[in-house]
Amino acid sequence: MRFHRVSSALLAAAAFALAQPAAASGLFSWVPELRVHVPGVESQAQLAAQLQGEGYDHVTLTPIYPTLENPHPELNPGPVNNPDAPVHTGWNGVAHKGGQTVQVYATHS
Repeated sequence: MRFHRVSSALLAAAAFALAQPAAASGLFSWVPELRVHVPGVESQAQLAAQLQGEGYDHVTLTPIYPTLENPHPELNPGPVNNPDAPVHTGWNGVAHKGGQTVQVYATHS
C-alpha cells in the first residue's frame, strides 16, 4: 500500500513537470541560429561587417570553438572580435537582431 502511494506521487509530479512550458535553460530549448555561407577565406572582421550590413548588432565573434568546459567562449576576455582571425567552419559567435540573440554558424564552399 505504501509503495502504491509513493509511485502515485511520483507519477503526479512527473505529469506536472511535463505540463510546464520549457524554459530557455531546459533540456529541450530552441536556440536561434544564423547560417552564413562564406566562400573562400574570410576574416571575422569581414563577417562582422556583413552581419552588421544585414541589420545585426552586438556581433561578438571568436576563433575558439565552444566546449563542455567553455560553452560560451564569446564571453571570455580572450581573442574576441580579433579582426585578423579567420572565419572557421561551424560556430563563430553570436549576434543580435530585433532583441533576439542568434548563434552564428559559417559554412565554406
